[in-house]
Amino acid sequence: MTEFKIGTVNKTTFHSELLKRDITFSIYLPEDYTPLFKYKVIFCFDGLDFFRYGRIHRTYEKLRKEDKIERAIIIGFHYETVDLRREEFSPNGSKAPLTVKAMAKEILPYIDQNFPTYKVANGRILLGDSLAGSIALMTALSYPRLFSQVGMFSPMFNEVVDVLADRCQFIDHLNIWQAVGKEEIDFALPTTGERADFLTPNRELNQVLNQKEVTHYYEEFDGTHRWKSWKTLMEPLLIYFLAE
Repeated sequence: MTEFKIGTVNKTTFHSELLKRDITFSIYLPEDYTPLFKYKVIFCFDGLDFFRYGRIHRTYEKLRKEDKIERAIIIGFHYETVDLRREEFSPNGSKAPLTVKAMAKEILPYIDQNFPTYKVANGRILLGDSLAGSIALMTALSYPRLFSQVGMFSPMFNEVVDVLADRCQFIDHLNIWQAVGKEEIDFALPTTGERADFLTPNRELNQVLNQKEVTHYYEEFDGTHRWKSWKTLMEPLLIYFLAE
C-alpha cells in the first residue's frame, strides 16, 4: 500500500464493527519490501510495546541482513487503555471473544486484501506478552485453520484457556513457542501492583500442550514479567518461526 513507508513503523486506524471502536495499528514493511514477493505476517497484540520496548522490527532487520529468516511484515494491535486491554485481551475479559472474532472476520481479511501475504495458517504468526499472549493463543485455539503459529511471553493461563484447548478440534495443527521467567512465581503486576504467580500456570499450560502432542517449544528464562527480560528472547523467537 502506497501510504505506508518502507522501513518505518507506520500508524493507522481500522474500524471494528465487532469491537465498536477504532483500533490503532502499527504496520511495519521491511527495508527490502516489494509487492513482487509474498510475506508471512507477524501479528503482535500489545503491538506498540513490541515495537517500542521489544524492538521487534530492529531484530527482524538484523536477522534478515544475516540471511537467517524469511520475509515478513509486522502488524501491531495497540491497546487504548489498561482497562480496555483487560476487557479485550484477558481470558476473563468481557470483550475477549469479540477480539478473537474480529481477528478472524475483520482484521485478517483487511491484512490479506491490502498486502501480498501467504494466505495460509502457517504463514500467520500471532505474538503476545502476558494477557496479549493469552489472546494470541485463544485466537489460534478458536481458529486453528486460520492461525497456526503462536509465540507467547508469560501468558495468563486459566480454566477459560484450558476449555478452549480441550475443545479445539485441530489443536494438532498448532505450533506454539512459550517462555516464562523463573522469577515470575511471585512478583508485582506492573498495572495494579498486586502480587501474582505466572510461572506455575505456565508450567500447567506446558503440560496441557504436551499431553495434546502440540508442536511446542517451552523455556523458563532467568528474568521476570518485564520487557527487559522478554526483549532478550526476540531473536530466538523470530528465528523459531521464520528460519529459512
